[in-house]
Amino acid sequence: MTRLLTRKMDIESWLDAIASKAKVERSEVEEVFSRFSIRPTMKPAIPHRLNIRSLSFTGRKRGHLNTPISFQWTGLRPGIHAIVSSENLMGKTSVLKLMQLGLNGSTEPQGDVSLWLDTLSLEFSIDDDRFETRIDDFAKKSGALLFLKPDRQVVISEFEGAHSFKSAMEAFFLDRLGLHVTRIVVDKGGKDVLQDHGWPWLSTSMTIEPDPGAIFGNMPRGGMQYYMMRMFVGLPWIGTHTDILAAKKTLEMESERRHQAATRSRSVARMRLAELEQKRKQLGERLSGKDPVEVLIEQDRVSMAALASLSEELGILIRKKAAIADALSAAEDAVSTAIRERLAFDEARDAGRIFRLLAPRQCPSCDEVFTDELRDARVAHHDCVVCGRDEKPSDDPEGIREDIVEREAAAKASSTRLRGKSKILSRHVEEKQNELRQTEASLAETRERLRSAETAATDWKEALKLDAQIEEVRRLLDDEANEVDRDLVVLKAAEAATSAQFAEDQKVILKEVSELIVEFARSFGMRALEKVEMAGTAMKVFKGGSVQNFGSCTSGERARLKLSATLAMVQVAERRGIGRHPGLLFIDSPGAGETADENLSQMVEGLAKLPAVLPAVQVFITSISNPALLDHVPCDNVKHPGDDGFVW
Repeated sequence: MTRLLTRKMDIESWLDAIASKAKVERSEVEEVFSRFSIRPTMKPAIPHRLNIRSLSFTGRKRGHLNTPISFQWTGLRPGIHAIVSSENLMGKTSVLKLMQLGLNGSTEPQGDVSLWLDTLSLEFSIDDDRFETRIDDFAKKSGALLFLKPDRQVVISEFEGAHSFKSAMEAFFLDRLGLHVTRIVVDKGGKDVLQDHGWPWLSTSMTIEPDPGAIFGNMPRGGMQYYMMRMFVGLPWIGTHTDILAAKKTLEMESERRHQAATRSRSVARMRLAELEQKRKQLGERLSGKDPVEVLIEQDRVSMAALASLSEELGILIRKKAAIADALSAAEDAVSTAIRERLAFDEARDAGRIFRLLAPRQCPSCDEVFTDELRDARVAHHDCVVCGRDEKPSDDPEGIREDIVEREAAAKASSTRLRGKSKILSRHVEEKQNELRQTEASLAETRERLRSAETAATDWKEALKLDAQIEEVRRLLDDEANEVDRDLVVLKAAEAATSAQFAEDQKVILKEVSELIVEFARSFGMRALEKVEMAGTAMKVFKGGSVQNFGSCTSGERARLKLSATLAMVQVAERRGIGRHPGLLFIDSPGAGETADENLSQMVEGLAKLPAVLPAVQVFITSISNPALLDHVPCDNVKHPGDDGFVW
């Protein structure tokens, strides 16, 4: 297995590198990440293989057809499978869409087909585990997702309604395949809009259309296919980098909106500032001499400063108290967990004691009768009466309970310590609040005395008012976007530091993917193809002495290149042991973009050789029935139409 090139960096070093690059404290980096829910994902993705094992659905056709529906396709396994008919519109694509519906919970067949169906069952496997999507009421999308164990069925989730169905499938596949929802900024009507894209979008990577517009997935706009490609390549830090880019784009959008608003009001604010400063200058000239109320004014200023300082200190204490409360909650959860483990251990141990008190008279398997001599001899040697296995006299031979009790004690100690800290902080908060109230009362008293003074108190009050107004306008002019700009500095530093963790590996993997694309595409009939170059998801195609972009190729060539790119990613995952593509493909009507049956034959012939290279990959292809396809697909893997010409 080929290893990655990038040296490993732990989270602490990563945070320190970002803080150093942004010239801020590490705590500020952590605060920014917390606000935008950015978490490090250091581990590379482990490949999993998804296969469909069977599909069945029932219902009744409506209209002049008016016949019952009872479709079954079982015994499916890795390799290439074909769904054929002699004409179009005979149900081939519907079978693919119903398979996809059973996986992503959102792909619907044509409208009339949805009205015809009553039930659906799709059995599938992920690696060695088998599952079933079972819809008992197709119209209501009511059913369950099941884990098919050898001895029983376990309900993973139940759903009632289309949204519930989609959510259940998304939660399951994101977890099982190691994927996550990606937040992407897309252009909608000339405006940047944030959108979350999960399993329904990611599952489009399994579909190869007759006339694809994107190399990966089905959305060529807004960098969507680039994010999808990086997700399925599965390098470490990719998910974190994507979240950082989305957060940075969010702030840039917010910063732009603020900038536009500030530009409109900046000239007005500057005029207002000049007016206030002129008034303050004139007032200052009148108050330049000594005044009997100077002491009161100084007291007012001192109280204001004290009030600001106390407010800040109180805020810090409250945040610390909240952090302690979170930690205490976690510690108490740990105590509960340890207690449950100890009780479970004790119950299991007690059950063992009870079992050892039993005195069976004969073997439950072969009915051999145990004599008293045999029973006494085995008990004396601490052997099981039935099987003769040595039974340790100790109730806790491996010190398991002792370890559990130690963890319980440690958790309780941590909880007690945190509870004590919480009490101390609560007392400090109360003390600081009392001090704040006293300062506010003192400030109110000072200002009351100022109001009743028989000197230039009115001018001083006006001066204070002007100072506050000037400070506010200056703050609006100079510091309006400081927080956003500061966050942007951190996120830009994080983008650079994080991309450095996988940039070299990504170049190497994309080069490897490019080479494999050429191999696969040639096997699919693109014999004139010389090489391809991948830069993100931009593909340059070199063939016949010319260079083209992916979008400039014919629909048949684009379908081959997209299929080749997907298979190349899967093969790189097999070689390197990283990647997230599940290795299941749906190819709908590839002959639609071909000018001759020979072209389709070359493509299918190449697919038929896949098991030798990628034995776990499964491909479903729909086509008009002809030798160009049937000569290369095993007979047992072909779904033929019925006597009426319909596939179902």
